[in-house]
Amino acid sequence: MMYFTLIKKEAVEAFRTYRFLIIISIFVLFGLISSITAKLLPEIIQSLGSGIEINLPEPNVYDSWLQFFSNHSQMTLIIFLITFGNALGKELTNGTLVLLVTKGVNRNTAMLAKVIYQSVLWLGGLLLSFTITYLYNLLLFPGEQQAISTLLFYLFQLWLFGFLFLCIINFGQVLLPKSQGGLLLGFTFLVLFFISNISSALAKLNPLKLIEVSMEGLKTSVDFSNSQWPILLAVGLSLLLLIGAVLRFKRVSIY
Repeated sequence: MMYFTLIKKEAVEAFRTYRFLIIISIFVLFGLISSITAKLLPEIIQSLGSGIEINLPEPNVYDSWLQFFSNHSQMTLIIFLITFGNALGKELTNGTLVLLVTKGVNRNTAMLAKVIYQSVLWLGGLLLSFTITYLYNLLLFPGEQQAISTLLFYLFQLWLFGFLFLCIINFGQVLLPKSQGGLLLGFTFLVLFFISNISSALAKLNPLKLIEVSMEGLKTSVDFSNSQWPILLAVGLSLLLLIGAVLRFKRVSIY
C-alpha cells in the first residue's frame, strides 16, 4: 500500500512538472516518425541528389523497425535519463525528502518507489510507441510480415538496457548526493561499456549488445544464444546497484 501511494505521488509530481507529458510526447513522436522516415527517406535522398540518379532499394517494414530501435536506444533513452536523472538527487539537495521521512515513510521505500515508477513509465512508453509503429506499418507497408515475437524480444532487451541505466543513475544519486551525480555515473558506465567492447571476449557479455539490432536479426526467429550473457549481466548489475543504493542510502544524511 505504501509503495502504491508513493508511486502515485511520483506520477502526480511528474505530471505537474510536465515530465510525464514530455516523455509521452517523445514516445508518440518516435512511434510515428519511425515508419514515415523509413518510407520517405529514399525519396528525400533522391531529391537531394542534385540531378544525380541514386538507386536505392525499395524501403520495407524492417527499415521502419531499424529506425524505431535506433531512435529509442539513442534519443529517447537519453532524454528519459536526463529528465529523471536528478529526481532523487534534487530531493536530497532541497531537503524535500525530510517531509516524507518525518511522516514515517522509510527512505529506501521512497527511493525504490521512484525506480519502480520510472521503469514502469519506460516500459509503458516503449509499448505505446511500439503499438503506434506497428499499426502505422500496416498502413505504409501493407502485406509485409512483421515478426512480432522477435520484435517483442528486441523491445524487452531495449527495456532492460534502459532499466539498467535507471538503476545506475539512481545509485549515482545516493553515491554522489548532488543533483547531477546520477548522470555522471551513467556517463561513466557508458564509457566503460564502450571501452570493454574493444575486447572480443568482453564484447559478448557487454550490455550494449542488448541494443544492437540488425536487419537479419529482425527477420529471423528469437535467438537467445547471442543475448543470454548480456541479459544475465544486465540483470545482475541492476540488482547489485539497487542493493548498493539501499545500503548507501541508509548512511546519507537527509536532514
